[in-house]
Amino acid sequence: MNGDRTADLSQQELTDRSLLSVAKQATGVMSYRFIGMLLGLASNILFARFLGAELLGVYVLASTTLLVFSIVASFGTVQMLVRFVPVRIGRGDDEGAAAVFGFGLRFVVIIGLVCTAGMVLARRFLADSVFEEPLLTHVLPIAAMGVMPATLALYLGGALKALKETARDALCTEVVYKVAKLAIFVALFALVGMKLRGVVWAGSIAYFASIVAMVAMIRRLRPSLLRGPRSTSIDERELLAFSAAMFFVAFLNYAMGITDRIMLGMLSTSSDVGVYNIAFLISNMLAMVYMGFNVSFAPMISELYHGGRADSLKSVYSSLTRTVIIIVVPAFIWLVGFGDDVLGLFGREFVVGHVALLVLGLGAVARCAVGSVGNLLMMSKHQTYNVWNIAGSIVLNIGLNMYCIPRYGLLGAAVATAISVVVVSVAGLVEVKVLLGLLPYRRSYLKVLAATAITLPAMIYLRTITPPLVHWQFMGILVLTYGLFLGLIALMGIERDDALILERLAEKLGVSKLVRGRK
Repeated sequence: MNGDRTADLSQQELTDRSLLSVAKQATGVMSYRFIGMLLGLASNILFARFLGAELLGVYVLASTTLLVFSIVASFGTVQMLVRFVPVRIGRGDDEGAAAVFGFGLRFVVIIGLVCTAGMVLARRFLADSVFEEPLLTHVLPIAAMGVMPATLALYLGGALKALKETARDALCTEVVYKVAKLAIFVALFALVGMKLRGVVWAGSIAYFASIVAMVAMIRRLRPSLLRGPRSTSIDERELLAFSAAMFFVAFLNYAMGITDRIMLGMLSTSSDVGVYNIAFLISNMLAMVYMGFNVSFAPMISELYHGGRADSLKSVYSSLTRTVIIIVVPAFIWLVGFGDDVLGLFGREFVVGHVALLVLGLGAVARCAVGSVGNLLMMSKHQTYNVWNIAGSIVLNIGLNMYCIPRYGLLGAAVATAISVVVVSVAGLVEVKVLLGLLPYRRSYLKVLAATAITLPAMIYLRTITPPLVHWQFMGILVLTYGLFLGLIALMGIERDDALILERLAEKLGVSKLVRGRK
């Protein structure tokens, strides 16, 4: 019996350490993403106010096209760096790590130049035949100037990830880039009165700020990586084969994320794209918490699964999923009641996207509710299922968009996207259950359902008795929503694992004493 208790204690200690490790990594990434989210909101409010829905839609189509070409140009080399550079460094082979880095850099520069030329040459076809938006003819060449720097920023970000500096990569992509873009746009508008072209130029030029910051960080962390090898001792065919495979996966993931906006641009108006993009950005904030935990949970999955710690893996998976739901659901409830006021920050013409925002929000909540099913499949050698899930989701999304957009406009795009997200999430959940025997749900989830059943109607009623609100008022109601939701869960008894994770998050936010005082 004592041995059983010792075993149980060891498993509980392992679970606690795993939870705290994931929470620690996630808070670092989420901190920069949260700052980036605020910067993105401020930028999009400014762009929306200056451009209006139609011109903002043109900018979204131009920047999305830029990113598509840059992902093609990177050709999976980001994942190549993450895979091969740490192995070389771990062996003390700095020459080999530098050789891998140098080979990939030469490769992306060549493809980046080809993609830049291809985007310029294809501008009329894209503007007239694909998107049927004449204004794109004039701004796509400007956006094309950003393909090379965007590709290099992706590549250097991969080098930082390979050096296990994911937070620094987030700093450069979420903070440095967005601050630079906002500053460049303001300067161009103030000096020469540029609006649409100013935003596109700002988006292209700002990548250089990220590049400078990333190079400085890599030079400080691992200068040998930038000096280049004295001799090449790498299998270039192996690197290319791996990059090609990773390019396929990365492109599928990105395609799944932009299908709705691309098809809305093809089948509807630029104004709808502009409104939809704002609704999408706001709903995507719900997934920010999920993504922060997801990227930090991935190495832990591999460690626990391949270490034969199935019970601990199940416990961590369940606890992290429940914690993410607890953080995300109150924000969605707040959007149900006051999302129209949030959209009003961007201009009154964006308020029509409220229903689309809620539909997209439901999809984001569904994604959070199943947890890290994609990483569980990939890290347990069932990555083929994940690839087929993504590919099937894209096909489904395209078909639903083709049917829904001509009939329902931007709401149709939201419905198509939400259905696709729900289907791929449920498919992943079923596969994880069948293949790994894991399911995150326990009886403790009933507390979350009960808190939702009380908080949701309370916020809807509050909306019916309040007039349109200004920003400080509806932000106060967000705090009220979280207070009510978390208070109800606390009354029913907060779970030990949730308390560990939330306390770690509170420490990062500097309010740990307040949290401990209320426990």
